[in-house]
Amino acid sequence: MVIISFVFSAVSGIFLSACKFEPLGLTVESQKESQQEMTEATDAVSGIFTEQYFYELKSKQANKNPLNDINIRKAIFFAIDRKRIIEELFGNYNVVLNSIFNNDSKYYYPAWDIYSYNPGKAKELLKTAGYDINNPLYLTLGASQDSNSRQIIQDIVKENLEAIGIKVWNTAKESREWYVEYVKSGNYELGLWAIYTPDFNSLINYFSSNKIPPLESDTNRNCNNYYWYDNKEFESALNGLLPGNTDVIDMDISNQAQNILAESAFILPLYSRVFCIAYNKKISGIEPNTDTGSFLSSIGTIDIISDENNDEEESEKGDNPKSLVTGFQQEPYLLNPLVADNIYRDQIINLIVRGLWKKDDSGVYEPDLVESVGTGNTDDFLEKGDDLKLSLKATIKLKDNIYWQDGDPITAYDVVATVNAIKEDESLLYKSLDFNNISSLEAIDDKEFSLTLKQYSSNWKEFFSIIFPQKMVEGRKLSEMFSENIFGSGPYMLKEWIKGEHIIVESNPYYEDEKPQIDAIKFIFNSDINNLISLLNDGSIDILNIPADLELLQSIEEDEELGLIVKPGNLWEHLAICLKPKQEQATQ
Repeated sequence: MVIISFVFSAVSGIFLSACKFEPLGLTVESQKESQQEMTEATDAVSGIFTEQYFYELKSKQANKNPLNDINIRKAIFFAIDRKRIIEELFGNYNVVLNSIFNNDSKYYYPAWDIYSYNPGKAKELLKTAGYDINNPLYLTLGASQDSNSRQIIQDIVKENLEAIGIKVWNTAKESREWYVEYVKSGNYELGLWAIYTPDFNSLINYFSSNKIPPLESDTNRNCNNYYWYDNKEFESALNGLLPGNTDVIDMDISNQAQNILAESAFILPLYSRVFCIAYNKKISGIEPNTDTGSFLSSIGTIDIISDENNDEEESEKGDNPKSLVTGFQQEPYLLNPLVADNIYRDQIINLIVRGLWKKDDSGVYEPDLVESVGTGNTDDFLEKGDDLKLSLKATIKLKDNIYWQDGDPITAYDVVATVNAIKEDESLLYKSLDFNNISSLEAIDDKEFSLTLKQYSSNWKEFFSIIFPQKMVEGRKLSEMFSENIFGSGPYMLKEWIKGEHIIVESNPYYEDEKPQIDAIKFIFNSDINNLISLLNDGSIDILNIPADLELLQSIEEDEELGLIVKPGNLWEHLAICLKPKQEQATQ
């Protein structure tokens, strides 16, 4: 039986304690001065710093904005041994990321491979900027304290940078404090956190100059440019890609945009977060989703190889049902997909509830219930500040022969009723979408409806990612519905929920697309991952998402009965450099 133990070793900060020292004949003040001088001398010789001494030396630096020097930023990047970071955290189960998209993404372009580990080049660049081992630069590196992996990264980065002449003070803050008081406020120099980039639309919020946090407002949301990055050449390249349909992106411009970011040397990708799946080798066709790591996204291709004798026996009966058992660490609180809950709930609901489109792993919207879309950008421009934005008009036609799980046809009136119900329920905070941007939404007939947006949005199809029947939602408050039951048109429907134990879903007989091979799925809930792994080992569970723990992954791979899939996701760790101008260095 494999038991996972989350144990990480990290180098602790070393603090120097001054001994009590009272030389004869000195005044109290002289004694204090002499003691301070002795402590500082000891610190300087040993290379060990107290936090106070570090910041005293740092305050003496003449240049309060050293990170504005691109030579320093590039020196930092060349000094970091990213391969060592990967090996210590993941062994051979992950690789260095040299793009802002994961290695399996169609947008992947290794623009950051120019920053190979090269301490010699790093020293040269640092010397060009006026610093070296004998005249060190003092910088701070921050991260959230609840991440053991980031503390390991901090220690490696500190060691790497101090080897070229950059003294580093590592700080770890409580997660909320780190992101609100430091990252979002630009009150850091070097920082570690993860960002999410499924497609080029996501880059707008991270790297556009109008997305710097102080500019956030009711009409300018998701201002996540925590780097204070401002590059007109990059924004021009990004504008060449967007707005538009992400499945026709010009890859030359895409690569150019990534090259610009890499050359700007303010963000260094480290690695993609990986999703790990352990499963019984009788299961085939597993392909985890790069957004969530869910293997359920590929339920249409998953199959179970049964014993041949059992297959023959079941075939004679004319019935060969196949069921799958998996385990989740959290049970849903409720089933309403429009109310926030845990990611496990969402994975279950996605089997039952559908929208008009679904996203693939590259962020491209693929038609699900939609037959066709006629769109046209109007000739009228809406002025907002210095920006000119296009509005959008569209006529959307639904497919024929699409049905709810009770056999009723899905209509345009269902779509309109759902969106109106979302707009009218102020207690819903649905995916940060601005439904007020919809100026008109009307059903033309059973199969067609018209849409007009006040302002063009490249993710406008997200408005229709969940729909319910008109007969259920019209005149009702959506946030108070679907607490313990759920209704949809997906490949499965809810059969049973015994709280504290399990949820069972079974095939939807009215699902119009090709039905999955798996007839039923049972979800077992247990907050202890060790217990779930034990159930996997004894055959009580068929498939399971597991942590990216090196010892655990090795154990699974050595098991003859189990298979292992490790796949990079769209969330990735990076080293960030803050470009916000500072009059005085902030103390972390």
